[in-house]
Amino acid sequence: MLAVNVLVVFYSRYGRTERLALAAGLGAIQAEGNIRLRRLPDDASPAAIDADAAWRTALDRMNRDYVTPRPADPVWADVIILATPPESCREVESYVSTLPTLGPMLDKLAAPLTSADESTALGPVFMAAGRCGLAAVPLAPGTDDDLTRARLHGQRLVRMARALKAPAG
Repeated sequence: MLAVNVLVVFYSRYGRTERLALAAGLGAIQAEGNIRLRRLPDDASPAAIDADAAWRTALDRMNRDYVTPRPADPVWADVIILATPPESCREVESYVSTLPTLGPMLDKLAAPLTSADESTALGPVFMAAGRCGLAAVPLAPGTDDDLTRARLHGQRLVRMARALKAPAG
């Protein structure tokens, strides 16, 4: 079986998008993909974060649990899952715009992901991924449960990447 490497990159303030990223990563593991899970740093000022106790608490925990993406991560990956909160995608968009400086992104799948398939948040991420040469893969229609959809999406992406890597014939 061909190895498929999946980079799951997410930005989350309170943990909701983190759960989606974890579900997508679980799906990738279930499909026998290799994963790296990374949290993007906040663009907000420390004062803005400190003004919101729930944000500060969640951030402190996530900073202990995750590392930020490394330059080698997207080069290693066959699939890059980009989990973003529905209300903001600035951090994810900014990250995606740096990808071409790290290495070639052609022939890699990108999978923007958010809860409830919010097109207002996903549109800019899809556009940024396309500008980098990534082939963006939308969520398949199905269940209304966000975590189940994310998990199934992770499985689907590994199967797609494996099929694309398979020798022709």
